[in-house]
Amino acid sequence: MRRLTQLGPVGWWQAPVVATPWLMAAVTGACSVVAGLVAMIIAWCNEPLREAVGETAVGAAAIVVGVFLGVRARRWPRIAFHGVVGSAVAVTTLLIWLARDEGHATAYVIIYSLVSLFTLFFFSWPAGVVHQVVIAASLAVAQLVWQAVPGSVVFALVSINALVAVIIGMLVRMAADADMDPLTGLFNRRGLDRALDEAFADREVTGRAMSVAIVNLDGFRVVNQRIGRAQADRLLRATARAWRLARPAGGTLARTRGDEFVLLLPGADASAAATQADALRALLELPCGLSAGVAEASQAESASHLLGRADAALRRAKREEPGSTVVDTPSDARNQDMVRALPAGEFAVVYQPIVNLATGAVRGAEALLRWTHPERGAIPPVEFIPVAEQSGFILDLGRWVLRTACQEAAGWDWADNPRVTVNVSGRQLHDPCFVQDVRQILAETGLAPSRLVLEITESMVEADAPSAFAALSTLRRDGVQVAIDDFGTGYSSLSRLDRLPVDILKIDQSFVRALRPEGAISPVITAVVALARAMGMTTVAEGIEEPYQAAALRAHGVDAGQGWLYGKPGTPHALATTAATEHHLIAAG
Repeated sequence: MRRLTQLGPVGWWQAPVVATPWLMAAVTGACSVVAGLVAMIIAWCNEPLREAVGETAVGAAAIVVGVFLGVRARRWPRIAFHGVVGSAVAVTTLLIWLARDEGHATAYVIIYSLVSLFTLFFFSWPAGVVHQVVIAASLAVAQLVWQAVPGSVVFALVSINALVAVIIGMLVRMAADADMDPLTGLFNRRGLDRALDEAFADREVTGRAMSVAIVNLDGFRVVNQRIGRAQADRLLRATARAWRLARPAGGTLARTRGDEFVLLLPGADASAAATQADALRALLELPCGLSAGVAEASQAESASHLLGRADAALRRAKREEPGSTVVDTPSDARNQDMVRALPAGEFAVVYQPIVNLATGAVRGAEALLRWTHPERGAIPPVEFIPVAEQSGFILDLGRWVLRTACQEAAGWDWADNPRVTVNVSGRQLHDPCFVQDVRQILAETGLAPSRLVLEITESMVEADAPSAFAALSTLRRDGVQVAIDDFGTGYSSLSRLDRLPVDILKIDQSFVRALRPEGAISPVITAVVALARAMGMTTVAEGIEEPYQAAALRAHGVDAGQGWLYGKPGTPHALATTAATEHHLIAAG
């Protein structure tokens, strides 16, 4: 069974994080099989073949041992692999002694390189150096005692082995440190994701329970301001050390944000995880409280969904009773329906055209999510989206919508660079992996970043959420555009607009409905358009159903619009048909 071992920053006395029994067994077995094949091929190059029986036998035995190691050694303790390496050096030395001429002996010497690289790839620096000395001593015996290998070859091989092994060892440790939080020595989000993958793979085999607890330090910002960042960092390190020692065997502790930690507990149910979170609270070395959210994995659940449920529980704890532990259980029938419905193909993405009000040309579309239940029929988004938000399933669902929309939009050819607008939930926006997910989806689907518009509501971006601002700002630098939905309905829209990284203001449909045929003048729409132009933004009006509304919005200077007047949400084929029809009408006019 694979298991990531959390050791903190990799020091010279520690083995790299990748030194898991599973990986060591796989690499040891592969190296043994390759070395055996090399030995047999070299032996068969001898003439006559009857003189290579000993070398052939050793090579065949190495192949058998390699298969055995690959299958069985994954359950061995790490110290057992030191014996495997020592045996490999001894067998290689035996092959050199059995060789009948200098050329074949030199060829066998190359096998030492595999052993040399293995030692510094998986062992600590001191252990690796010891093995390097043993290899060098074996080469010296081959040259000085048996004179089987030229001295120049021995010198060159020892030098190259040492250089390559040290470089490989440094690269492995640098890669391992990328999974670590440099301040506390705990896993960071990347390391946590790897641990989650391992835990879910193990759970599929064993069927054991698995839970996560997300803990947040209440009021840490105030503490940071009061005692200073340097002192706060020292307290965080001390707390992390205490928590790392207190975590149960097999558990993984990670620091994913400044004051947020995640405890992954394979084999533990929600009750045990809540008890462990309370134990961490008792060990807290900071002058502040601790709120925790706990979730136990259910069947057919992804890692992001599990973390989302735990995060939802944490938010409830901070909102309702700071300093407490709240457990989220996967008992909601609607949530389980959604988890099942996504792989079952019950969700679909439809598209509503967005047109240029001045020309009538379709310049893009908004992607909208629909759910058709096999028994209940169409379920409105206002019913299932809040449930998905609360449970954390919105992370999986939102990622699926984004991928589907980008993949289909990449094939749109009915306009010059048509854009697709995708709604983003607050949970997605605050997810540490959101920026990476968007970039990866764009790269995999081939959609240019400039053709993607992420639509958010103004209330999603809280004034005290720098992570949301950072995510939007980063994606805008990549070329992605950002739109604010329902603009004008938030209580602080105007005061915060200059701080939001936004390109498009979407005028709420309530203002469009307020327009009247006899006097279609709206001071609010006039003000919003003027404000948008002053700040270099464009405007899109929603909910256009009547021609007089479109005419009034055009007179107000609104750039684009969407609504049933231009088309109901439909399939990509229906969207293409609408776009082509509008194109012909414009050309005819």
